[in-house]
Amino acid sequence: MEPEKPPTVRLRERFDRPRGELALRSIIYVLGVFLTLFTVYFAATLWTDIGRYANVFFGIGVALFYLVEILENHVADPDDETGIAETEPATGEDSGSLVETPFADVLDHPIWTKLDLVALVVGVFVAAAVSGYVEFHYARLLDRAPIYGWTRTDYYVGWAAMALVTDATRRAFGNVIAGVVIAGIAYAFVGPVFDSPYLPDVFYHTGMDWTQVARHGAIGLTGVYGFILEVGATAVAIFLMFAGMAKSYGLMEFVLRMSREVRNVLESGVVQVAVVGSMIMGSITGSAAANTATTGSFTIPMIKDQGVRKDFACAIESVASSGGQMLPPIMGVAAFLMADFLAIPYVEIVMAGAIPALLFYFAVGVAVHLTVHKFGWTTSADGRFDRRVLLGGIHYVLPLAVLLYTLMVLRYSPLSAGLYTIVAMVPSALLKRLIDAHDADEEPTEVAVDFAVTTFDGLRQGAVDMAPLVGILASLGVVIQMVEQTGLGARISFRMVGLAGGVLVFLLILAMLTSILFGLGMPTPAAYIVVAALVAPALVQMEVQNLTAHMFVFYFAMLSAITPPVAVAVAVGARIADSDFLRSCKQALRIGAPGFVIPFAFIANDSIIQWQYVVSEARAAGGTALLEALVQPILFELGVVLVGTVALVVATVGYDGLQRLPWPHRLVYLGVAFVAMFAPMNAVQFAAAAFGVVVLALTNTGRLPAVLTPSRQ
Repeated sequence: MEPEKPPTVRLRERFDRPRGELALRSIIYVLGVFLTLFTVYFAATLWTDIGRYANVFFGIGVALFYLVEILENHVADPDDETGIAETEPATGEDSGSLVETPFADVLDHPIWTKLDLVALVVGVFVAAAVSGYVEFHYARLLDRAPIYGWTRTDYYVGWAAMALVTDATRRAFGNVIAGVVIAGIAYAFVGPVFDSPYLPDVFYHTGMDWTQVARHGAIGLTGVYGFILEVGATAVAIFLMFAGMAKSYGLMEFVLRMSREVRNVLESGVVQVAVVGSMIMGSITGSAAANTATTGSFTIPMIKDQGVRKDFACAIESVASSGGQMLPPIMGVAAFLMADFLAIPYVEIVMAGAIPALLFYFAVGVAVHLTVHKFGWTTSADGRFDRRVLLGGIHYVLPLAVLLYTLMVLRYSPLSAGLYTIVAMVPSALLKRLIDAHDADEEPTEVAVDFAVTTFDGLRQGAVDMAPLVGILASLGVVIQMVEQTGLGARISFRMVGLAGGVLVFLLILAMLTSILFGLGMPTPAAYIVVAALVAPALVQMEVQNLTAHMFVFYFAMLSAITPPVAVAVAVGARIADSDFLRSCKQALRIGAPGFVIPFAFIANDSIIQWQYVVSEARAAGGTALLEALVQPILFELGVVLVGTVALVVATVGYDGLQRLPWPHRLVYLGVAFVAMFAPMNAVQFAAAAFGVVVLALTNTGRLPAVLTPSRQ
C-alpha cells in the first residue's frame, strides 16, 4: 500500500488541470461548500421563512447538480480517479441505464453530445433565474397573488420550474421516474379523456388548464415548493451533509479496516460486517441502489474473496443496502417525510421503526449465517481482533452520542439535531487528527492544511450528494399536488377497499403489490411519497392505525429494490459481482424473505409498532404493576414473532445449522412460522403453541445453538 501523499502535494495536484476544467471544479467547490454552510446557518438561526429558504436552496442545489453533470459527462477524464465525488453518485436508479440501449450509439454522436452540453448549461441559468424570480416576488406570490391573481410571467416561470425539475429527475434517476412526473402533469390536463367505457371511471376528473397546472405545480408556492422540498432542504439535507463530512473524515476506510479485523474472529467472516456496514450507510444515503454501488464496491469483492458464490455476494449486499432504508433514526431520510405526512413528532417515527428494523436485521443476520455455513463458506476464525483499529473510529463516538441525545432525549427537531451533530463532529475529528499527527511527528502546518482541506471537502461532498435529490423531491411535490387536485388518490383508495371486498387480508395483499409496483426503481424518499399518497389511505379506511399503515407501505416500497423485474439494487450489485441478474434476484428474495412477512406481522401484532404509546399510557396512569402488566404482553409478542422469524429463515434457507432440510420439514417450519407471526395475540394458546413447536424443533437435536451461534463442523 502506497504511503499517503502530503496535503501540500495533493493540493498542487488538484490545481494541475486544464484551465476550463479547473474553473468549473472551482465553481462546483464553492457552490457545494456554500450550500452546506447555508444549510447549517439556517439551522442555527432560522433567519427567514422556510419557504424562502427552500427556494434559495432549490436554485443552488439544481444548479450544482447540472454543473456536476457537465463536469462528469463533458469535461473530466472518465478515468480520472480524483473526480468530484469520492463515492458513486446517487444516480442510476433507472434499471434501463444498467444495460446497453439501442440508441447508445446515436446519443454518443458529437451533435447530441454538444446539444446535451448546451442543455446542461441552460439548466444552470434556468435554475438561477427561476429561484431569483421567486425570491424577488416571494412576498407577492405568498400573500397578494392568491387574492389578486397571478401574472402571465408567473405562469411561465411555474412551467419552467416544473420542466427543470423533471429534466433533473430524468438525469439523476432515469426515465421511469421522470415519466411518472410527466404522466402526473399530463393527467391533470387529459383526465376527462378517460371518461370512456374502456377505462375505469376512477380516472375521471373535470380537468385543469395550463394556468391551473402552473399555479398548483409551482408558482403558487406549492408542488415544486411544497412541503416535500422543505423537508428535503432541511432535515434530509442536514443529514446527507453530515454523511458527506463523515465520509471525508474517513468513515468508509474505518469500516473497511473493521471488516478485515472481524474477518479474523468470525467464522462467517466479513459477511456479517458487510451486512452491518451496508445497513448503517444505507440508512443515511436514502437510496438502495446508490448504497449498493458505494459500499458494494468494497464489500462484494471482500465477500467473494472469502469464497462466497458471486450471486450470493450480490444478494447479501443488495438486501442489506435495501434494508438499511428501514433503519432508524434516519430510515433512508424517509423518517422526516413520514413525520411531516402524519404530523407527529419525528421521535415517534424512530421509536415505531425500531422493533421492525430489529426483526428484519436479526432475520437477515441469521439467514446469512446459515447460508454461509450451509455451503461451507466459513473462515478459520483463528486470528485476533486488533482493538487498536477501534481507535480509528473513536472520533465518531461524540457526534453519534450527540445525535442520539438530541433526537431521543431532548427531542429536538431533525434539523437542530443534525446541526449539533455536525458541530460535534468537527472538533472530535480535529482532536483525532492531532493525535495521529503527534504519533507520526508531522509538521503543524501540514496538519492544519490537511484538516482544513478535509473539512472543506466534506462540506462540498455533502452538497454534491444532496444535489440529485433536490430535483426529484421537487418533482414529486408536483405529482402529489396533481394527485390531490384531481382527487385521484382518494378514488384509488376507495377502489382498493372495494376490490378487497372489505376484507383486510385481501386489502393488505393489494397494498403490498401496489406498494412494490410504485416503488420499483425509485429512491427511498420518492418511493415513500408515492405510496403514502396513493396506498396508505386505503389501509386507514379499514381502521388500520395511521402510523402502522404508513410503515406497512413503506416497507414494501423499500423491498421493491430487490423485487424482480426491476430490482434496481440487485441490478447494481450484479454488475459489481459479475453475477447473473435473475439468479442474484432469487438469492436476494430468499435472504430477504422475512422482510416481506414482517409488515403483515406488525399488522397482526399492532404493539410491534404502537408499543411506545402503550408504555406512555401506562406511565401516565402510574403504578409499576400496571406498567409491567402492559409491557409483558408486548415482550411476549415480540418473542413469539422473533422465533417465528427464525423458523421462516430456516424454511427459506433450507438449513437448520446442522443439516440441510428436505421440503416436508421446510414446509413444517414455514407453517409454524406463519402461526407464530400471525396468530391473534388474544388467543395466546395459538402463539404459545407455535413458540413451543419452533423451540422444540430446533432444540430436539441440539440445533438451536447451531442457528444462533457459529457451527464448527
